[in-house]
Amino acid sequence: MIKGLQHIPLHVARKVTAYFGLAALFFALSFTTLYFVHHYFSAGRLRIPSSLLSANVIGILAVLLVLYFLADGLRLYSVIRAMGFRIAFSYIIKLVFVNIFVSNVTPLATGGGVVQVYFMRRKGMPVGEAMTATSIRTILAVLILFALTPVIIWTEPNRFRMFFHRNLLYGITGVSCAYLVVFWIILCRIRIIKRWMFRGLYLLNAMHVVSRPRFRNWFLKVSRELDLFSDGFRRYFRNSPGWAALSVFFTALFLLLLFSFSLVLLRALGYQAPVLTVLAFQVVVTFFMYFTPTPGATGVAEGGYGLLFAQLVQRQDIALLTLAWRFLTIYVGVAIGMVVMYRELFQSGRADRT
Repeated sequence: MIKGLQHIPLHVARKVTAYFGLAALFFALSFTTLYFVHHYFSAGRLRIPSSLLSANVIGILAVLLVLYFLADGLRLYSVIRAMGFRIAFSYIIKLVFVNIFVSNVTPLATGGGVVQVYFMRRKGMPVGEAMTATSIRTILAVLILFALTPVIIWTEPNRFRMFFHRNLLYGITGVSCAYLVVFWIILCRIRIIKRWMFRGLYLLNAMHVVSRPRFRNWFLKVSRELDLFSDGFRRYFRNSPGWAALSVFFTALFLLLLFSFSLVLLRALGYQAPVLTVLAFQVVVTFFMYFTPTPGATGVAEGGYGLLFAQLVQRQDIALLTLAWRFLTIYVGVAIGMVVMYRELFQSGRADRT
């Protein structure tokens, strides 16, 4: 077990140890994929222009990186304030890095929100409310991406034809529309989901797959969770519309800053690619990262990014561009998150002893 984790609960210590093990797997898969990009997309060639290492470019990227992390924190902070709770922004920034670390080392980014809830509970926020806050934070970003992706693909089909079959385009559009419809139903027509859930469980009970007591318990439990989730969203909009509007603004700003790294890197490499094309590529890549089962979407992220941006840059620049993009948007945050999570848990465990 990692040194220093003896002072926290055993089940938490085991999870932390597992996260650090997953981090090693994440970096191993990432660099393997980057090698694939370098070998097949760049034909083993690599060019590092001096312009990329200039003080001006490094300064712009550093400022962009700080703004990116701040916007990530502000979107969660605004959601929490809209729900009527207060957590110090400095602590929210720690949660940003914890989320980046855990979500990128767990399959389908499933662990980040759970760990954030654990830390938010330590600051006095109820578990149910914390889960609603992290869910709203994620859903706001997903709504933007899922609304834009079908529009982008159908507007610029030639840009994506090299690896998108037409049936896949229909699938993407269908998934995006279904997500938006389900979200609307949960928010405004929760009874529809309850009705169909009741019918499904009733059918299973009639087929003797689910017993009567279990049928009743499952229905009541899921209904209660759906009500809490729906009520949390209503309270989010109703309690403080100003903070709710700010959370939407900071979410959009966060995504714009995330997508701007590629634009700065392309300019530093000497390319004048259209801004809208670069942003469109980033939206599509990020959309597919949500469905990738590997930690941190490793494989699909680098491969899809390299394949799309190969249309905009020369072959010898693909690997460098992909590596720089992943380094700035993911690797830096993951590294900081590892340190933050370890220190938070270690200091908490040591404080509990004393």
